[in-house]
Amino acid sequence: PKSCQAKVRAEKSSGGRAIMGAQFCSPGHDSEITMNMMPSEIDGLAKLNLKSSYSSESTYEVAEMLALDRDGRSFLPMSSLTEQFDVKEASMQDPPFICTAIHRNTGVVRRVHSLRKPLGSERQEQLRSHVLRLQAQRCEGLAKILEVYEDARSICLVSENCTGGTVFDRILQRQYFAEQESAVLVRHMLQSLHSLHCADLAHGHPAPDSFRFQSDQTHSPLKLVDFGLELKVRLSEGMLEPTAADGYARTACLQLFEACRVVFCAPEVFRHLRAEPTGDAHTPQLAQSLSHAGYRTGRPQLRPVSFGEQGELLDHKLLTEAIDSHLDKNQDFGMHECLALADAWSIGAIAFLLLCGYPPFFAPCRRAIIARVEKADFSFDPPFWSKISEEAKDFVQRCLHGVPGRRLTVAEALQHPWIQSLAETSSCGSMLSSFALNLRRFYRTSLIETFTASSLAARLNYKAAFELQQHCKKADSSKSGFLNSTDLRQVLHTNGHPEVAEAIGSCFARALRHPGESYLDYNALFDSVRLRREKLLEEEIWAQFRDFDVACGSGAGQLPASRFAAFLSSTAMSSILEREGAPGGSCFSSPAQGNGLGGVLSEGKVVGFIEAATNMLQQLRSSARPAESENDSAVE
Repeated sequence: PKSCQAKVRAEKSSGGRAIMGAQFCSPGHDSEITMNMMPSEIDGLAKLNLKSSYSSESTYEVAEMLALDRDGRSFLPMSSLTEQFDVKEASMQDPPFICTAIHRNTGVVRRVHSLRKPLGSERQEQLRSHVLRLQAQRCEGLAKILEVYEDARSICLVSENCTGGTVFDRILQRQYFAEQESAVLVRHMLQSLHSLHCADLAHGHPAPDSFRFQSDQTHSPLKLVDFGLELKVRLSEGMLEPTAADGYARTACLQLFEACRVVFCAPEVFRHLRAEPTGDAHTPQLAQSLSHAGYRTGRPQLRPVSFGEQGELLDHKLLTEAIDSHLDKNQDFGMHECLALADAWSIGAIAFLLLCGYPPFFAPCRRAIIARVEKADFSFDPPFWSKISEEAKDFVQRCLHGVPGRRLTVAEALQHPWIQSLAETSSCGSMLSSFALNLRRFYRTSLIETFTASSLAARLNYKAAFELQQHCKKADSSKSGFLNSTDLRQVLHTNGHPEVAEAIGSCFARALRHPGESYLDYNALFDSVRLRREKLLEEEIWAQFRDFDVACGSGAGQLPASRFAAFLSSTAMSSILEREGAPGGSCFSSPAQGNGLGGVLSEGKVVGFIEAATNMLQQLRSSARPAESENDSAVE
């Protein structure tokens, strides 16, 4: 395996000005970053001293050693997850599909990330292989994956729990924040991603909340805590993100539906989602789209076989090149280079945010955000960028190049003068007061978006979600596609959700005070609601399906057609379907066009849960959608 060792050191000195330095040590040893500035100039976040705190956490050490010693890193059965951990319910403010769990013996708190398996055995095997490679990573800037559990429906990653909050949390607690500190944070993010890239892995869509501080201590390290798995699986499907008529794919990536996250996504990601369906993630069509997008593929060129003097039938050098090419194509679901360059774009967008307080492509409507991203339409507005150095602007421009092949790679970004010198050419002093105001407004909007989507997903079935979306549309008198937070709260209060409206006001609007409004794309918001609802609903259906599966003595996530029919007509399933607006499940049990469940049942086949759940959820969405509904799509 390639070494992910990285060592960067930068120092600056100019007369009576502060001296500032940083150093990374190789993984496996204590990693230390020290910064020393005049006390009057800098405090808190900038005084980073990344020293591993595990030495004082013996309980954590023991638990980690047990995980590391597990023979072969094989996945554990999902049933043992609840035996070993007390899994807590996710809060309304947690990232989607994320919760915490407490180890029953050691008391250690872990982060649990649940990922639904994709359709198809080949893609599922790709996912397993990819997760195993992630589990093997032990770099300082990456949250360690300690255990992996799976069943027929999903995979759960159990990793160290980083409790120190996001970059937003740390900055907004501060009285002082300088450009030099932005450079330090960006370099830590680059180091984390570079560790992945050294192992032929990438993220694909890192956002500010992809990174968290390990603890709330001042010197806590910043770590990458998610690895873009949903996006990778989604891209590997090589098909369109379904539109309003079809619902969503099983592995739809929630980050592409929420405006405050999609703003950090690279333009080529949207282009790949629009590629024609092929059924194979490694087809020439995808390779051609990468070439058109300007990628430096570097794929070895095949040449005719030449027979040696001994009449050998194989050219060994050619065979080696072909094998290496095949292995490269299967790294990161065959999209390593695409995802690695998308990482650099996202870091450029995050750096922009950390320099002025707002993202480069932000707009109230998701459709407008995507249009700006695809055009690389951003500017350094003079009122907010007057104190920012030219080196910082150059770094952002080089990362946000619309042609991926002309963009800085993460390794190249680490060598940029702004990162190497830690903003040596920047002016002294704190950021403009507008920086904190802008950042607080953006952060508040993202929290409102996440909280509202989670709250409504727990309360509304598909039909009720569509109806509430129509009420938002009526309240949008200008037909702009968005509402401000005050108008959204009024719609929620009027339509029977006063507790959600009040929570938005008390938790966010007042706690993160800002003179301006937060604007929310209600189409994007309700796309997020339906995706979150789908996850909750599938968990309910799986619990009932699993009981029938175990009763049949299988446990493989499959039922004979006769038993599946009994499952659909069971009391528990009837209650679920009635609540979701499909009493009796008639849309499932009758023969249907295409690949619906009716055809499967009529043929007497064995029914797998993933295929069945995908069909059931799609038909529930279709039956609940108003005929006149016109829903915005994340990739239109």
